[in-house]
Amino acid sequence: MKITANQYARALFELVDNRTQQEIDNLVLNMVRIAGKNRQTKLFPKIIEKFNLIWNNKYKISEVEITSREKLDSETENKIGEYIKRKYKTEKVVINNKIDANIIGGIIIKVGDEVLNQSIAEQLKKLSRNLTK
Repeated sequence: MKITANQYARALFELVDNRTQQEIDNLVLNMVRIAGKNRQTKLFPKIIEKFNLIWNNKYKISEVEITSREKLDSETENKIGEYIKRKYKTEKVVINNKIDANIIGGIIIKVGDEVLNQSIAEQLKKLSRNLTK
């Protein structure tokens, strides 16, 4: 019987939650051995993704990817973090600020599957669509 990435992730979460680092290291090593024995190592990226979702859901953590032309200052990151906490009812926000020189200005915020595109290019597209209606 093949074990799914979701099953591995759920089992891993239940095993490592509230354990010491040494216990976690041993449990993860055992899970890697089991996946290897079952020839399912290709599932690792999906297992990690699913595990992170389970962990973040339980501990009310939002992982946010913000794409901007330049690195955001800490004040802006804090404001966005507070907005995300309110919107998603989370207690902690982890921000990954990606730099993209192709963005003229503004930002693109991605939380899970949701994207809030506030780039200047997107605003210009919206304006153009509204003007041509």
